[in-house]
Amino acid sequence: MALLPGWNSLDAVGSIGHSLHVAAMVVLALLIVAEGMALVYDDRRYALIVATDRAITARLDQEQRDAEERHRNEIAELQRRLEGTQVQQASREVTTADQQALLVALPPFPGQQIEIASLLRDLEAQQFASDFVSVTQQAGWNATRVNEAAFVTDPIGVEVLYKEPPPDRVPPPALSALVDALVGLHILPARSVSICEALASDVIRLVVGTKPAGSEVHSSLLPQEPPSMSSDSGAANSDASASLGR
Repeated sequence: MALLPGWNSLDAVGSIGHSLHVAAMVVLALLIVAEGMALVYDDRRYALIVATDRAITARLDQEQRDAEERHRNEIAELQRRLEGTQVQQASREVTTADQQALLVALPPFPGQQIEIASLLRDLEAQQFASDFVSVTQQAGWNATRVNEAAFVTDPIGVEVLYKEPPPDRVPPPALSALVDALVGLHILPARSVSICEALASDVIRLVVGTKPAGSEVHSSLLPQEPPSMSSDSGAANSDASASLGR
């Protein structure tokens, strides 16, 4: 112990011992302060961990809600597309109401000859054309089976064709009656007839083409306007046209 500084001096021993006591108190105070600060920082650390966990949970919940919303929107869009496809793919038909309207308009002209044609290898068009064969036969018109034909450009919807009459003659009233009925049923888009010089005189041709993209067509002409006749794609290129008489 003699090696310790001031070991043999009364004043030195007292001074060193006092200093050591003071140092011990300072260290103890620092220890208490450090421990207190450690507790404060621990509390802050736990608070930050909880806040981070809450933020992560909220972000994950939001991402899940966004994913569910996108999924619902995708399902709704697919459903709309499916419904649109089903509408487009639904077969056309001459309904009971259509038959009744045609059977009111056509019987006053019994024996009228009509040719009904449809696209080759188009089953939907052939079935729709067969409906017209059936109803025109019931009306007393001279209609045979559906003639399947190939076209340079496939027609769309339904077209009515007739040979342009000589200047001193007018088309038969049966033609106007058929056109009016088809326009009224939204089967024809307008009160018009295409000229086809290949047809025999007084023969009406009804051509059923591919189904239009829309679910229905609408006439753009007023019912009181006489239907017009225009050259079809199979006739010579000309601007000749004539009005059908009532």
